[in-house]
Amino acid sequence: MKYAFLLLLTIFTSIGCKSVKKTSMPAGSTITPPAADVTEVKRDSVVVYNSDAEQIRKIVDNINTDFQSATMTGSMLMENSTDRYNFNFNIRMIKDSVIWMQLKKIGLEGARLLIRKDSLFLVDRIHRSYLKMSWPQVRRQLNGPVDFHTLYSVLTGNVSILDGGRDTLSTTENMKWIYSADDDNRIVIGLNAVFNTLTSYTIQDLKKNNLIQIRMDNHKIIYDKKYFSYLRDLEIFSNNAKLLYINFSFDEVKRNVKVNLPFEIPSSYKPMEI
Repeated sequence: MKYAFLLLLTIFTSIGCKSVKKTSMPAGSTITPPAADVTEVKRDSVVVYNSDAEQIRKIVDNINTDFQSATMTGSMLMENSTDRYNFNFNIRMIKDSVIWMQLKKIGLEGARLLIRKDSLFLVDRIHRSYLKMSWPQVRRQLNGPVDFHTLYSVLTGNVSILDGGRDTLSTTENMKWIYSADDDNRIVIGLNAVFNTLTSYTIQDLKKNNLIQIRMDNHKIIYDKKYFSYLRDLEIFSNNAKLLYINFSFDEVKRNVKVNLPFEIPSSYKPMEI
């Protein structure tokens, strides 16, 4: 079971062992968007219905950050109903190609990962073992809507809408809500309308009733007028039950830098049992 949790940890983020910085959101707070297709304009006391796919795509493109490559360091807290984990992380990425991760505890490397668009490789230094999985295998193991692009979105803070989906934009005085849905999945994107920063991102598998919700805080300009969220809360639900909570903090983020991705599975390591 511990390997399953390690796999969850590495798929949905990859972080931490020093003191964890909590987001400024009060404990137990939730972000509740208005009903899809509805826009409340308080000053006029009118309800407006608004749906514009081109406008929505422009909004998404405007908030997303261009990472041709990146290095990231930080820390993470992960909790489920029985366990609590802290790690430090070192991440290196090449856009739409590969994610390399190093997880540390008390300054010592505990695991190293190489994640590609079609597969995931994990080396467990502590137990001298390794894991190789395709993304379909990962999805079956986690019973959730997980792939390379989901993990890439979690790490970069970039969002996307469904190709060919039904897209809707709803706005209030302080928030913008983007809804994107097809027969299998639903995405809800929450934006601060004043600062144009991403505050929440929800991905839901409608058929399996699984949900990933990310809340974002502590936005800083990373280049030009593009913001990056340095503090995030992530929750994973299945059939309305919370399976996992992750709080993670980025210390340093550098974009468009040269990266080295050393990865090797020692011949003496044994396959991991999960």
